[in-house]
Amino acid sequence: MVEMRKTRSKPATRRIQRLHKQSEPQKIPFIAHIHELRKRIFYVALTVAAGAGIAYSVQETLTRWLLLPSGNQQFIYTTPGGGFDFQFKLCLYTGIALAIPVIIYHIFRYIHPLLRHESRRFISWLIFSSSVLAMMGIAFGYFFGLPAAMHFLLQSFSSERIEALISIQSYMSFIMVYLLGSALLFQIPLILLLINRIKPLKPQTLLRHQGWFILAAFVLGAIISPTPDIRNQLVLTGPIILMYELSVLMIWIINVRKRRPRKVTALLDRDAELQTERQISFQKARGEWRKTLQTSHISPAGAGPSINRLALATTSPERPRKYVQDFSRRGTTASASAPFVRQTQAE
Repeated sequence: MVEMRKTRSKPATRRIQRLHKQSEPQKIPFIAHIHELRKRIFYVALTVAAGAGIAYSVQETLTRWLLLPSGNQQFIYTTPGGGFDFQFKLCLYTGIALAIPVIIYHIFRYIHPLLRHESRRFISWLIFSSSVLAMMGIAFGYFFGLPAAMHFLLQSFSSERIEALISIQSYMSFIMVYLLGSALLFQIPLILLLINRIKPLKPQTLLRHQGWFILAAFVLGAIISPTPDIRNQLVLTGPIILMYELSVLMIWIINVRKRRPRKVTALLDRDAELQTERQISFQKARGEWRKTLQTSHISPAGAGPSINRLALATTSPERPRKYVQDFSRRGTTASASAPFVRQTQAE
C-alpha cells in the first residue's frame, strides 16, 4: 500500500513542480526575445502564404464576390500589369484575412509572460469579442452598406455623356477601406467597456449625451453611404446606435455587479461614525484629565512613576493612531479617569 501511494504521488509532485517553475519569474536575455519574435513572424508569414495559395485556387469565385456589390458596372485597368496587380492584391488580402486568428494567437503568446492571470482572461475575452464584432461589421458593410453606396455613387451622377470608368485597383481599395471602417464601427462597445474598466462611467451620463452620438452616427452614415434616401441612412446608422445602447446596458450591468450591497455600505458607514465618536470621546477625556492635573497642581516630574507614564502616554504626539483607537474603545471618559488620578494622588 505504501509503495502504491508513493507511485501515485509522483505525477502529482511533478505537476506541482512544473506549475511552480511556471509561476516563478525567469529572466530571459534580450536575444532570446528576438529569436522568439523572429520565429513567430515566420509562422505568421507562412500562414499568410498558405492562405494566399488557397485564395489563388479560387480566385474566380473571390473576384465574383468582390464585384457583386457594384452590380453591372464594368471595370478597367490602365497599365499592362494592372490585371496581375489586382489578382496579387486579392490573394494577399484574402491570405491576411484567413491568417488573422493565427496572427492574434502569436501576438497573445508573445506578450503572455508579461500578463497576470486576470489580465490574460480579460485579453482573451477581448480578442474573441473583437473578432466576432469585426466579422459582424464586415458582413453588415458587405451586404447592406456597399450596395447602397455603390448604387448612389455609380448611378446618380451618370448621364448620356457621362459614364463612370473605374479602375479595378481603385475599386478594390475603396472596398477594403469601406469594410475596414465597418469593422471598426462595430468596436464601439469594446471601446466603451475598456474606458469603463480604466475609469468607471456613469450610464446616466452616457444616456444624457446619446443625442450627440446619434448625430455623429448619421454623419458617419452619410460619409459611408452618401445617399439622400432616409431608409438607407436608417439601415446604416441603426446598428451603430443599437451598439451604443447595448454598450450602455453592459456598462450598467457591470457597474451594478461591482457595487457593494446596501447593507454592507450601511454597516461600513455606521462603523465609521462609531469610530469618529470614539475618537471625539477620547479627545475630550484627555483634555479633562489634563485640566484635572493642572487644577490639582501636580507636576508630572514630581509625581510617581505611574503618573509620568500616564502623562507621557496621553500627551505624546507621536503615539500611533492604533493606540488611540484601542484606548478610545474602552470608553474612557473624564469620570472614569478621575478616580484613577485620585488614587495615584492618595498614594
